[in-house]
Amino acid sequence: MKKRRVAAVLLGAAALLSVWFYLGVGYYHSSIDHEEHAVYFIKKGLTHKREFINPFANEGDPLPITELSPEVRSDLLVYCKYAYGIDHHDDRSLEDCRARSIRDVQ
Repeated sequence: MKKRRVAAVLLGAAALLSVWFYLGVGYYHSSIDHEEHAVYFIKKGLTHKREFINPFANEGDPLPITELSPEVRSDLLVYCKYAYGIDHHDDRSLEDCRARSIRDVQ
């Protein structure tokens, strides 16, 4: 009886950890030195979305926020929300996210 209880507790803990990992950990692809890497991060909010796009996760000169296309800007907004908890859509907040993102990649 005691073994069943321990097994049930361990199984429940493993299930909760799996759910948290699925909802609480995200990743994006980074291309540094001509090699692609998956970079994992703990999300600031729970979501089913696992793969994010970090437009600054590659070598080269990053564009200023004002020069990003609407699609790239939208990807950046989603990434900033879950990677850094930045919910504001103004240029200053996105510039802060851009700086943090570039610093994290280097």
